[in-house]
Parts: sequence; C-alpha cells; structure tokens
Amino acid sequence: MRLLSLLFILFLTNTFAINNKNVLILNSYHKGFEVSDTIIKNIETKFYLNKEINIDIQYMDAKQIYSRDYIKKLSDLYSLQLKNRKYDLIITIDRFAYKFAVKNYSKIFLGSKILFTGVEQFSKELAKIYGLEEKIYGIIQQLPINDNINLIIKTIPNIKKLYILNDRSQNGNDSSPFIIKAIKKISTNIQVEYIRDETLDELIDLFKNKRENEAILFVRYSNEANGIFYKTNEVLEAINKFNLPIFVTDDLFIQYGVFGGKVISIEKLGKQTAKKAIDILYNKSKENKIQVNKEFSYIFDNLVLNKYKLTIPKEINKFILVNAPVSFFDKYRKLINAVFLLSPILIITITILIFLLYSKLKTAKQLRQRIEFDKVLLNSINNPIFWLDANHNILDANQKFCELIGIPYYLIHNNKLDDFKDKNINISKILSIMQNSNINNKNSQFIFKNSSNEKKIYYINTTPYIDSNSNKNASVTIFTDITKEKKLENERLKQTQYMVQQSKLAEIGEIFSSIAHQWKSPLVVITALAQDLFYSQENSGKEEDSYHINNIMLQVQYMTTTINDFQDFIIPSKEKTLFNIDHTIKSLLNIVKHTMKYNYINIDIKIKENTNLQIYGYENELMQAILNIINNAKDALLKNKSDDRHINIYIHGKSNHICIDIIDNGEGIPTQMQDKIFLQYFSTKDDGNGIGLYMTKLIIEDKMDGKIRYKYTKDGSSFRIKFRQNKR
Repeated sequence: MRLLSLLFILFLTNTFAINNKNVLILNSYHKGFEVSDTIIKNIETKFYLNKEINIDIQYMDAKQIYSRDYIKKLSDLYSLQLKNRKYDLIITIDRFAYKFAVKNYSKIFLGSKILFTGVEQFSKELAKIYGLEEKIYGIIQQLPINDNINLIIKTIPNIKKLYILNDRSQNGNDSSPFIIKAIKKISTNIQVEYIRDETLDELIDLFKNKRENEAILFVRYSNEANGIFYKTNEVLEAINKFNLPIFVTDDLFIQYGVFGGKVISIEKLGKQTAKKAIDILYNKSKENKIQVNKEFSYIFDNLVLNKYKLTIPKEINKFILVNAPVSFFDKYRKLINAVFLLSPILIITITILIFLLYSKLKTAKQLRQRIEFDKVLLNSINNPIFWLDANHNILDANQKFCELIGIPYYLIHNNKLDDFKDKNINISKILSIMQNSNINNKNSQFIFKNSSNEKKIYYINTTPYIDSNSNKNASVTIFTDITKEKKLENERLKQTQYMVQQSKLAEIGEIFSSIAHQWKSPLVVITALAQDLFYSQENSGKEEDSYHINNIMLQVQYMTTTINDFQDFIIPSKEKTLFNIDHTIKSLLNIVKHTMKYNYINIDIKIKENTNLQIYGYENELMQAILNIINNAKDALLKNKSDDRHINIYIHGKSNHICIDIIDNGEGIPTQMQDKIFLQYFSTKDDGNGIGLYMTKLIIEDKMDGKIRYKYTKDGSSFRIKFRQNKR
C-alpha cells in the first residue's frame, strides 16, 4: 500500500513538472528604463495568474552599451549561464534582444519559440536566413507619426514650423523612414526641422523661448549622435524647460508637461504581449503569427491646453483628458460615501469601544506586571536593542545598547538619538546607517570601536511596526555581533580568490609549457641545419653567408633563452624559496623589454649600496605582482605625449626592511580614487577588470607578509613594496 502511495505521489509530481512552462524575457535595456519596465511589469502581472509559468529576466543594457565586442561577450555569458536551462518561449523586448536571440538561436536557445514585442520593423529575411520562420511570433509596434502630424496641423491651424525629435538609437533608426515618409506627405506650407543629433542642453536652448505657431512632435530622445545616453528623468527635466506645445506618440510622458496626442499605451502593449505568449505556450496561436499593434488612444493634458490656449479638434469625439477640473461631488465623493456607509458602523464602534475600555481598565494591572517582566528579559539579551516611536524618540532600550553608545538609560529614554550625535561618533554612524537602510530597504552593517580601539562588526536589522499608542509607524532595531563570522568570511574570500588565480596561472603555465616544448623541437632543427650549411660550404667567397648563419644561431639561442625565462615565470611557485630580488626583477624586465622599447619607455633600476637583496617567498608570484604594476605604469605612460617616458625601480633597505619603489612619470591616479585602487573589480581604466592590483595586494600582503601602498607624486605615481629582510 505504501509503495502504491509513493508511486502515485511521484506520478503527480512529474505531471505538474511537465505542465510547467519556462519563459525567458530578454530585455534590450537596463532595469529602470521606463518603457521596457512597464512592458515587463504587465507581462509579469498576467503570468502570475498562471502558477504554471516560470519567468527569468535578463537585462542586456543595449541603450548604454553597444558594440560588437559587447554582443560577443553577452553571447558567451548567456551560453555559460543558460546552458543547463530549457525555455519554452523567449520573449524579446525591442529589436536588439530580438536580433540577439535569432543570431544566437542554435548556440543558446535551441528548441525555444521566440516572441518579439516593441519592434517597428520586422525582417522576414533574417528569420529565413536562420531557418526560424516557424519559430518566430511577434507584435509590431507602429508609431502614429502621420496621424499626429495631421493632429498638430488641425490643433494649430496657423502653424509655421514643426520640430520632430528622434534620437540616434537603433529604435530611432527604425522609426526614421516612417518619419521621413510622413514629412513628405505634408501638403501645407509648413517648415519642418527633423532633429536627431543635438544634445539635451542644445534642445533646451532651442526651445526655451515661447514662439507662436510652432510645435514639437516628440518621438523619442534617449541617445544623441555621440552615443551619450539620457535617462528618463533627464529627458523629463529637459521637456519641462521647453516653451512650445509638445505632441507625443506614446503615453509614458502624459502628465509630464506635454500636450498629448494619438498615443500607444505601453501598458496595453505589455498585456497584449502576455496574452499572445500564453496562446503560444498552450498552442492556441497558430494563425496570425506576426500581428501589428493598432490600439491607439487620444490623450490630452488640460493644463497644457490652457497654457497654450489650444482646443481639441471637433472631429475627435473620444479622448481622455487628464488634469481636468474636478466637480464638488467628484472631489468629495469618498467623504460623501463614507458618511452614508459609516453611520451604522459608528454606532457599533462606540458600543465596542465602551466594552474595550472596561476590558482595558481590568487588564491594566496585569499589563504593568508584564512590562516589568519584559524589562528584565530584555536586559538579559546580549544583543543591543532599542525602540523608536513615530517621532524617532527612544521608547525603550536594553542595557547592552546603553553600553554600546556609552550613555546611561535615564538620559536617552524619551529623547532622540540625534540629540547625542555630537557627543558620540558611534551614534552618528548608527543614524546614518539606519537612514540608508530605510532608503534602500535593506539591512546594513555597523563597525564599532570601543575605548580600547577594539573593532567589532554588528549586523543592524531595523523592523517597522505600528506604535500602539500613536497608531503610527515605529521601529525596533537589533544589533547582532558578526565580528568573528565576518573575519572568517573575509579570510575564506581571500583564499578563494588566491586559489582561483593560482589555478588560472597553473593552467596557463601548463599550456605554455606545451607550446614551449613544440617550439624547442623546430629550433633545434634550425640550429642543426644552420651548422650543417656552415660546415658544408667552401671557404672562398663565403664570408657573407657565414655572417648570416652566425646571426641565425644567435637568434635561435635568444629565442630559446626567452622561452625558458617566460616558462619559468608563468608557472606558479609551489614552495617558498630564497631568491635575489635584483635578479628576479631583471628576469621580469627581460620578458617585457621589447614592449617597453617599442613604446619608447625607459626602465632604470637603482640599488642602494649594502642593501640585503635576499627575499624568502614565492618568486614567480612576486614577479606577477610587480608585472601588474609595471603594465599599469605602461598604460599610464602611453597617454603621455611627451617623449620622456620612464619607469624607475629603486631598491633600498630601511629599518630591517627591504623596499622596492616603482615610480613612473605618467598622469597619476585621481585623489578620489586612490583609496580604492586595491579593491576587487575596481579599475580606473574604461576596459579594466579590477583584478590586477587586487591580486598584487593579495600576493604581497597575504602570501608573502609584505606591505604595498600607493603615493601620488608631482611627477606621476609611486608604488612602494616592503618586506622584512631575510635572516635565514
């Protein structure tokens, strides 16, 4: 019987798993871009009603970043990230995501159906090239450009000039043919200026003055000719400074100072996309695979109508008017309804309140006893805790919190923490962290130093609740000591990063060893052939040939030495050894000397007399660390237009330490970035990955017990590496 029940449960589980549908939403833009976020929000709302549909969302950020290299990296990333995931449907938001899905179909999305939305132009040829005619569905979004131009002419009969704004994004390029076609259809004598390349500041300057009989048709303006991306709030700020009536093609800018127009509803587009996706998932969308969104509405802003003294054309019978004047009944509708609804409720409420008052008096004594018990219990807890009321006064706190801030309970009770921030720096930190936690809606960490300069890390958790006295929002804050856990976590993170880097270097070393082995064999053959040729020639008239053969032998010997040096360098050290730092640096410079020579960079090594040059540690890892600094110096020097490019390496002893100063005359690191250069993933270069100096610090300080610091000099940058002198 138990076996049958188990089989039945397994059958039900598999049945539900089979019925589940997996959907991937590829968003061309970043999170926070209002158009795509509105579409996705309405898709999710529709999908959440169906518990069988699982959703994943990927943000591709094509508005701010767009290049072939970026597309290639996205392809590699998704290929790795999604290799074990199978999706029934890929929903692409906008044209970038759609083309990416089609071109990477066989690599990443094989077997899935594709539904595009928010695309103005659909190419059957692209689908045919990749053999996906039967896999692609879509909703074409056609902006009502021509209809809005006609609306402008009817709304402003004496219009003399019309400005059409459309950006230089990929979407802007799709809309441009429709705009040009609509401009050619204008029959009246109107001057049209089609704007695509100006900056927002230039547009503000162009439209800041009010002019009669001129108007703007705003299609979109997120990217200008130089590739600068404007956020939605930046565009809105610019629009609010325009002093001409603005007509739009979608409803996102309604109520933001625009006149309005015949618009597409982005919200409805999201719902329509969700409906079509559900039909595809359940095989209900066999016909009309590619459809055109033709749902438009006329929406106007009453405030802008009055500002420019415009009227809506009579032939438009059905429209929505926002910011319209409100009648008395509409204004106080809720109050009027409440009066009729609440009268019997108030009578019942009064009766209940009388009963509750009696009960409250009866239990008051028991409550006071409970409060005393809670106070004792609260002080027995090791975690600092305090309560704030709606006005941020301290309702209560335990003894541990008073010890943390160093102020007795009787002083802080019913007072604000803000009153004591000048007396205790820890209180200022707590207030700042709590404020950021409320803004970002997340928990934070607090680093506390006591009078003995002992550092402790607390996890601060602030939980809101309703104050029973004021019925307003209040909060309780609990501090959890995570000092030991944080220390262990940091140690594990450092060790993990180091092991990953060591693993990578080991793999590179093995690969290069294989390459070196392959190269050495032909070098031996070349040497043998050159020697054979030399000894087989006659002595007369062969001095020039002998010269060339000797040159061949010298070059082969040089290549063999270079391969051996680089092979020794690239393989990570397994054990600590005693090595000469001068010899190590010279070996390193021998590897990079051609790179420096071809970039006209001079490297000079100076060693102070009587300096102990022996270091005990990992030689190859130290070479890698110094190479990172030298490569960064090279990149900085390449920006130096002067012919004087140099890197000075100065080795000297100081107070039982050996110091290595690496100084260049590059442009230096900006002051505000100097404290961050050794952080993981932080880079001052546009194409940097933020790993080089982080690994340099990890090798020098964690693996070799040394110190590294950066100093800005008047000539450029200076890195100092310091080790204890070896006494072995």
